[in-house]
Amino acid sequence: MRSGELFADRYVLKEVVGAGRGGDVWLAHDTVVGQDVALKRERTDSGDEAAVRRLLGEPRAMAKFREHPHVVTLYDVVAVEQDGDGPRTYWFVMEYVPGGGLDRQPPVAPARAARIGAQLADALSALHEAGIVHCDVKPANIGLTRQGAAKLLDFGAAHRVGGSETITVGGPFSFTPDYAAPELARGNVPRPASDVFCLGATLHALVTGAPPRGDAAEDDARPALGQDGTDAERLRYWKAEQGVVELDADALGPLYPVLAAMLHRDPRQRPDDAEAQRLLEEAAGTGPDPARGPAATGTVPGPRRRRRPLIAGALGVSAVLALGLAVLPGHGDDGKAAGSPHGQSRQDENASDGEPQALIGDPHTADVCALTDPAALDRFGDGDVRVDVDYGNFDRCDVLVGIDDATRIDVSVGLLRGPRPEGSEPSRTIGSIGIRQEQAESDECKLLLTSDRDTGDALVEVRVNMGKGTVVGGNATLCTVAYEAAGSAAEVLDSGPVPRRSPGYPRTSLAWADACALLDAEALSAVPGLKADVPEVGIANWSCAWSSDVDELEAEVSFFRDQPKSAADGATAVRLSGYRTVIAPDDDGDSCTAFVEYRRYSGQDARTAAEMVRLDVGGRRPTAELCATAEDLAGSAAAGLRTR
Repeated sequence: MRSGELFADRYVLKEVVGAGRGGDVWLAHDTVVGQDVALKRERTDSGDEAAVRRLLGEPRAMAKFREHPHVVTLYDVVAVEQDGDGPRTYWFVMEYVPGGGLDRQPPVAPARAARIGAQLADALSALHEAGIVHCDVKPANIGLTRQGAAKLLDFGAAHRVGGSETITVGGPFSFTPDYAAPELARGNVPRPASDVFCLGATLHALVTGAPPRGDAAEDDARPALGQDGTDAERLRYWKAEQGVVELDADALGPLYPVLAAMLHRDPRQRPDDAEAQRLLEEAAGTGPDPARGPAATGTVPGPRRRRRPLIAGALGVSAVLALGLAVLPGHGDDGKAAGSPHGQSRQDENASDGEPQALIGDPHTADVCALTDPAALDRFGDGDVRVDVDYGNFDRCDVLVGIDDATRIDVSVGLLRGPRPEGSEPSRTIGSIGIRQEQAESDECKLLLTSDRDTGDALVEVRVNMGKGTVVGGNATLCTVAYEAAGSAAEVLDSGPVPRRSPGYPRTSLAWADACALLDAEALSAVPGLKADVPEVGIANWSCAWSSDVDELEAEVSFFRDQPKSAADGATAVRLSGYRTVIAPDDDGDSCTAFVEYRRYSGQDARTAAEMVRLDVGGRRPTAELCATAEDLAGSAAAGLRTR
């Protein structure tokens, strides 16, 4: 191929502008639409179906994001037959990014790198939401348009979340050691948090000119790696596996605390892609990316908010990272539990030796799911018993018991604000823990767990109802399940207070916020006759409910976790103070709920989950009026989130 040739009866070759795995990358002019494009050649060693499928995985992945402003656009794939029986050669026709890879550019200022990083984090959010991990974010795979917008290039190592291999030709564990997250280097399954690490390493290189792995010549204290001439390469891989990074606060400026968080050795401790985007926007001194627009899909760009707790926490981590050391959750050098903001152990957080202990301790750090035992409920189902850790408020943990394809029992273990009820005697006792049956609806069973030695004001409730279908035995069967679940929880409680979460909620989580403070008396005046000064307050102020003497009106604000809500089945989506909000009337027409999406994160099994503020309004008013009131309250709550 030579400059000036016509390729595929359409593209006039101009010059070679790069190299890929399959050969040269050409700049060409598309004579049909009159624009420059990049032609990237790819080929397989064999023409078998599996090899072709892997090769075409890259354009198929890219095609999902054709409209995203920070992912390079794929226009077409041209197959060229070879002479004889050789395999086809495929040419990817892509958007031409004139700046080429950023590995060819001189270092940029920290604020400029932060702006580039925020745009790329937005692109990664879109990938992760579609179940794809890029795996190889690095300067060479980032380009800039003439307007200076960042573009994510090269999906050759992209991995489908939940799969066992990459979706492209790169092989099951394709990565670049200097930028790879430690879990990638060790051969673990890629996850969205891996891309966050790679992006952090990339931004370090954009500012300093080098990845954050340090200088190999200074690593005399590292383990001996052999004398076969491959020491430098093996050292690169060793550093990648160990998560070694070295950060210079003076060089990185406002990026230093953000990169320290993104480059955390433990993927669970890194901010998710959406939070990384917000932190980078703050470091750059900009708001959400205007290229996304108010109706753009993918990550919902929230307004800028100051995240001092997360930043402060990252500063403490960075000193450990700079030494190439790792303190794993729950294994600190003082034996104190991870997850507690003050570093208390499970015992000393609640009481001194010999003194009565609170049943729950600090609900912000309590691991409610530790009170569940899915194995104890196996006998009620068909083997499909699983814990759902990303549903409902922070005060609960659910176990879903599948009976058959059409029937499921939902078991919820939750924390309640006390005190312990007087008068009723436990129907069952396990050690010091009493189990009391509470009044419940006809289609559910509710039990309360208390302790005679408890000095706190919180209780544990087990609630069981039908998730779907109808179970034989009705309420009696539900209570049988409830007592089994309560027995497992009581055994844990009898051995001490509720275990602590490890890792704890990130400081950016709504778990550390006050739901009741999001609605003041002025906001609540939207509900006629509401008694704003006498709320029913839930544990940790994660919920507040008010009632009215007018038309039996009620309003509640609470935190809620679930998969992001969609505007379907009568629901509508609006944007309030920059937050995507879905308003959904109840099927019975006597209530309406607004869900204000606060932040998205990578939840259980790498599924996208969201933390939301939930506003419920019910009563004897038309559904449209209830939904209008719910939207008014949601607007006030969304405005309150901006000040977090």
